[in-house]
Amino acid sequence: MRPYHLRLAIAVTASVVGGLLSPAVAAATPAPPPAPSPGVGLTQRCGGTSWWAGTTTVCDGTVVYRDYVNDDHGADTGGIGYNGTQRAFGTLAHPAGDQRYAEDRISVADLVRLELSRHGNRINVAAETAALYRPDDTVLALAIDTDGDPMTGGGTWGELDVRSDGWDRLVVLDRGDPDSNTLRGSFPLPTAPRWRVQAVTADAAAGTVMNVAFRGPDEEAQYTLAYAAPSEHPPSGQGAWFEDRQAAALTSGDVSAFGYTVSTEDLRRGVTREPGMHERVYTSDYTVPAVSGPPTESMSYTGVPGRGSGGSTSAFAQVFNLLGRYQPYGVYVPASVTSGSYGLQMEWHGSNQGMVAQINQPGMQQRFGEELGRLLVTPEARGPNGYGSDVSERDLLDVMADVQQALPVDPDRVFSSGYSQGGYITFRMAMLFPDRFAGFTGWVPFTGNDTNGTPVEGTVDVTAGAVGNMIDFAGNARHVPGSMLFGAADELVQAPSAEAMRAAFADAGGSYRWWQHTAADHFTFILHDDWRKEAAYSASQRLVHDPARVTFRTATFLDAPEYGIRHDAAYWVSGIRPRTEQYADTDLTSSGCGIPVVTATPIPGAGPDPVPYVQDGRDVTVTRGPAAARLEGTLANVAELQVDTQRTCLTGAFTYELTSDGPATLTLSDGRVLRLTAGVNRGSLPAPR
Repeated sequence: MRPYHLRLAIAVTASVVGGLLSPAVAAATPAPPPAPSPGVGLTQRCGGTSWWAGTTTVCDGTVVYRDYVNDDHGADTGGIGYNGTQRAFGTLAHPAGDQRYAEDRISVADLVRLELSRHGNRINVAAETAALYRPDDTVLALAIDTDGDPMTGGGTWGELDVRSDGWDRLVVLDRGDPDSNTLRGSFPLPTAPRWRVQAVTADAAAGTVMNVAFRGPDEEAQYTLAYAAPSEHPPSGQGAWFEDRQAAALTSGDVSAFGYTVSTEDLRRGVTREPGMHERVYTSDYTVPAVSGPPTESMSYTGVPGRGSGGSTSAFAQVFNLLGRYQPYGVYVPASVTSGSYGLQMEWHGSNQGMVAQINQPGMQQRFGEELGRLLVTPEARGPNGYGSDVSERDLLDVMADVQQALPVDPDRVFSSGYSQGGYITFRMAMLFPDRFAGFTGWVPFTGNDTNGTPVEGTVDVTAGAVGNMIDFAGNARHVPGSMLFGAADELVQAPSAEAMRAAFADAGGSYRWWQHTAADHFTFILHDDWRKEAAYSASQRLVHDPARVTFRTATFLDAPEYGIRHDAAYWVSGIRPRTEQYADTDLTSSGCGIPVVTATPIPGAGPDPVPYVQDGRDVTVTRGPAAARLEGTLANVAELQVDTQRTCLTGAFTYELTSDGPATLTLSDGRVLRLTAGVNRGSLPAPR
C-alpha cells in the first residue's frame, strides 16, 4: 500500500465503478442465488435497540416504522454520488442518491424511527432523525389517504417536490426538539377503519426531500464490482447504501410506491403484530465527537482521524465517518438453515468500500452463503477506512454480538474474512480473538506494514490505517486454519508482503493455505467473483475448544480501553498484563487433559482458478495421549495472567516448568498462585484445599 501507487489505484477504481467488465469475466459470473423466503427468521421484535431496517410493526397499539440509517441521499440525478464526499462513503461504495447537506446540518433528514399512536380522536406522530441541531432544521411531511381509495385525491405534497396518488390530507411538521432529535405533532383520526400513510423528511434549508419512509425490508443496494447487470433504477443506477429504490423514486418525483396501511383497530393498547431484512441497525454505546468544523450527531463527510496515521501518505489513513449512536451493517441470509442454525461469516470490507461490498456479489452469496449455509455479515466499521481498531473495532465486535442475538448462529462455525483492508482486519480479528473463529479467509490481505514484515523488533510500526503489523501475530492463529489469496501483480499489497506473511505462517505451527496467483492484481478476485477453492477449504472448519497449547502475543498499544477493548485473553488464558509496552508473549501447554500429539503435513501445490496459482500450506492435526498433570511453557514481558484449571484439567496437584524473562504472577482460577522469577521455574503445586 505504498503511496506512489495511489494514482494507479484510482485509475483501476474508476474503471471498476464505470462497469468496465471484460466479457470473459462477465461470462464466468454465476447467476444470482435464490432470494431468501421473506420474513424467515427475520421478524422484528418490539422493543430493543436493534432492528431490521425498513420494517413496520405494531407494538402495544403503536405503529412503529424503523428506517435504514445513512440512507438520506435524496434523488439520483445522474452524478456518481461523490460531490467531494467520497471519503465518507468510499470510492467503491458511493450512494445512488447524489444530494448532499451543508456541513452544519448533515443527517438532519435521516429518518430513524416514525411512530403513530392514537389518543382519543387524534393520531399522535413522533419522528426521530439522526441529527437535529436547530428546531427548524427538518421538515416531516405525511400524506394520508383517509378513504382508502388510490383513485381519489393525490398530487404534489405542498411546497415539497414530490407527489403520490390517493392522499387527501397533508400534515407538515417543521419544528423539532434538538435535545431528542424528535419532531412531534398530531392529526385527526381518519374515519375509515383502514387508511394509508406515507412520509418523507426534507432538509428544511434547502427544501430537498432526502428520505422516504415505509420502504419495506427489501430496499436495494445493488452496487457491486463484479455483477454489473443493467440497473432497474435509472439514471445512474446502483448504489451501496440501501436507497436505490428511494433515489429512483425521488428522481421521478413519485413516491406512491412507499406507504403503510394502518388499521384503526390495531391502535389499541395490547395489540402487537410482528413482521421481517438486508440492512440491520444496532444502537451503539459510543459516539465520536467531531474534532473540527461544526458539531455532528450522526456522520461527517470529512471524518475524524484515527491514530492509524498512514505513514508517508494520508490517502490510506484511518478515519471514522459514522459517528453517531445508530450504526448499520449489511446481512445476506441464505435461503435455508441447516441443523437449525446458520454459520456466520464476518466479511470485513475493503478500503473505500462499505457494508454491501462482497456480500452483494452472487458468487460470494452462492459459494459461502447458500452452499455452506452461512450468514454473510459486513459491518460498516464506522466508515470506509476504519481499519478495525479503536471505535471501528468496537463496531466489529458489537455487530457480531447483535447478529448472534438476532438470528440462530452456530458458535462453532464463525469465520473471519475480508478483502484488502478487510483482509488486514481478517488477520487482526482472527489473531487477536482466536477463540472466537473457526477459520479465516483473506483476499489480497494487507499485512499492516509497508516494510513487508521487517519492523524493528519490539517497536510499534503503524502504516496506512493499521494499528499493528499482523505478521508479528501469526502465531496466535495456531488453532485457526486460514487461507490467503495474493496476486503477484498486485499494485497495492505487493509480492514481498505476500511472501513475508507466507514465511510467518510457515513458522507459526498451524494449518494454512497460501495461494500466490501469478497473473492476478489487486482486483482480480473480486471481479471474477469465483471463491471456489477457498470456500472448499473453509467448509469443514470448526472452532477449536480448549487446545492443549496456547500461544498468544499481545501489546497494550493494540487496546482501546475507552471503548472497552483489551486483547488479554485466548482460550484458557486470560487477564494477561504486560510489564512494558512491548510485545507480551504467552506460550503455555497443559497436558492435564492429555499429552498433545502433533502431526504436521506440508501441502504444496498449484491450480488454475480463478487464475493460475502456486500453493504453500500445511495441515496440522492434534490428538491427545494419556493425561499428565503438568503445565509448561514460556512467558516474555508478562507480569500477570490467569489460567483456567477446569479447561486445562489441572484441578488437582500438578508439576510445572515455566520459563519467564522477569517476575510474573500466574493465578489459577481456583485461587492458587504461582509467583515466577526470571529464568526457569520448576516445581509441584499441591491440590487446592
